[in-house]
Amino acid sequence: MKLDDSDRRILRVIQAQPDLTMRELGEATGMSHSPCWRRLQRLQAEGAVSTRRFVIDPEAVGYEILVFCFVKITHHQRERLKAFEDAVAGVPEILQCYSLSGEFDYVLQVIAPSVRDYEATVKNALVELPNVQSIYTSFTLKRVKNSLNIPI
Repeated sequence: MKLDDSDRRILRVIQAQPDLTMRELGEATGMSHSPCWRRLQRLQAEGAVSTRRFVIDPEAVGYEILVFCFVKITHHQRERLKAFEDAVAGVPEILQCYSLSGEFDYVLQVIAPSVRDYEATVKNALVELPNVQSIYTSFTLKRVKNSLNIPI
């Protein structure tokens, strides 16, 4: 996707101030309402901007535990990997899942209200995921940085 300076201005402003009206966005980017709206629609259609949503802080709503689970898969056939990935999508406590290169096959970001709740998630969901050979867990101690802003 090719971005020009006007596209970049729009992206920078909506990252910093996502609640602006279209008129305010146009003013902040130095554009009139209609061209700004058309550009934003194009950026959304091309997948550069997702739909608006509120970001909820897990700790503020009772999820005190954030864990990274490093997963090794038993066999690396395409259908077995897909079965694992499809099953991950059905576990709400897993916020993110990435396929990795190197020693582990996947890393999962998992939240839980407590260590006991995390243990229940492991016993009831994670070890039940298809083709899991092993899971190595690292509990986070504190959040140092948690940014969603893309440097544009």
